[in-house]
Amino acid sequence: MQQKVEFRGQVSFDKAGTGTGAMVYPTNGLGLAGLLVGIATHATISNSARNGQKSEIEKEADKVLQPFQGTLDGFQQGEMAGLALLDDASMPLLTDNASPVGMVIVSAPVFYMTQDRSALILDNTVSVFNAERGEKPVYQNTVRVVSRASEAADLVAYWQQEEGRALRSESAALFRQSVDIVRQQALATTTEAAAARTFRYQEGKKEAMERAQLLSEHCDRALVKNLRGWLMSIPLKRQAAPGPECEAPEQVAL
Repeated sequence: MQQKVEFRGQVSFDKAGTGTGAMVYPTNGLGLAGLLVGIATHATISNSARNGQKSEIEKEADKVLQPFQGTLDGFQQGEMAGLALLDDASMPLLTDNASPVGMVIVSAPVFYMTQDRSALILDNTVSVFNAERGEKPVYQNTVRVVSRASEAADLVAYWQQEEGRALRSESAALFRQSVDIVRQQALATTTEAAAARTFRYQEGKKEAMERAQLLSEHCDRALVKNLRGWLMSIPLKRQAAPGPECEAPEQVAL
C-alpha cells in the first residue's frame, strides 16, 4: 500500500530530531554500484520514541504546511522515489512485488519545512542490506540534506504553483542526494578522522551551526559528519558566482 511522503514543520532538531543514533556497520567489501532502493514507513526503522500524540510545539510547527496540504495529501512515496531515481538504471526502485537480489537500500525519509517556508530539510534513516546474507544491515546511518533557501518573493505561491511542482521536485532531489551519499559513504575507505570544527550554514534564511568533521566540499555545499555520526549535506554561504559545473538546479525535472 502506497503511503504519503512524511512532512513536518521544522522544530528545534536538538530536541526533536528523527535520528536513531544509528550505528555504522562495515560493508565487508560488498559493492554498491548496482542496488535496489526501497522506502519503509519511518516507524519500522527508527528507534526514536515518537510515541503517542504530537506535542503542542510540534502541532504549532506543522501549521507552516497548511497552505500545501492538498499537494502533500496526494504526494506518495513511490512517486517521490520514482522522480528521484527515474533515469538511473543502477538504482531501480524496489516495488512491493519484487524479489530483492543483491544490495538493497531501505530508507525512511522525513521532510521538514523551515518556519520561514524558504527551504526543505530531509532526515533519511537508511539501512543497506545484502539480500542474500540475512537481516543484519551492512551499513546504517541517518543522512540529513538541507536545501538552499528559495529567493522567491511569495513562497506559498512558489511551492504551490503547477500543482506543487517545486515542492515535489525539490523533495525528490533531496531524497536522491541522500541515496547518493549513502552509496558513496558506505564504501568509503576508513581514514584518520579530521578534527571537528564548527560549521555555519544556511537553514532556510537563518544561520545554523553544527559541530562536525568535514568529509568533502563542492559547489558551496559541504558534506560533514556530526558528533552523533550523522552525515549532513549543508549549504554554505556563497562566496562567488557558481562555476558552470555548479549551475544545475537542485530540483529534479518533472
